[in-house]
Amino acid sequence: MSLPIKEIILAPGEGNHLIIGDSEVTFKVVGTDTNGHLGLFENLIQPGGTAPILHIHRQMEEMFYVLEGEVEIIVGDQTIQGLPGAFVLVPPRTPHTFSNRGNRPAKLLIMFCPAGEREKYFEGLAKLLKEGQPTDKDALLQLMQQFDQEPVES
Repeated sequence: MSLPIKEIILAPGEGNHLIIGDSEVTFKVVGTDTNGHLGLFENLIQPGGTAPILHIHRQMEEMFYVLEGEVEIIVGDQTIQGLPGAFVLVPPRTPHTFSNRGNRPAKLLIMFCPAGEREKYFEGLAKLLKEGQPTDKDALLQLMQQFDQEPVES
């Protein structure tokens, strides 16, 4: 049985914040807010900042909307230089990644459908990428697999 979905109203900058490497993620809506239907996160990416490796999701669709700066988005065999207003839909099983190759911070909205517990992936990633800690590749792979994410060999 689905629980009723309640209104969520957040002012700019509001939402639960998480530091992942040198990027900041703000959870605007998580799966528990929408009965698992969708999640919406804001990602502030520093120039040359933390970016995911090329990967796929088997079940989930992922969407990117550039708010500020310039975000390079790789989806399938295309590389997009996303300026504010650019939108990319990534279907399931499509290799993708993103990064800030510019010289100023960039802000990206990321939406996941279905959301499941996608925020728990980001929480786990934040723990793995704490300052001064080398990345445990096995732990990262296990975290990815737990939350519908698989690396793609390039």
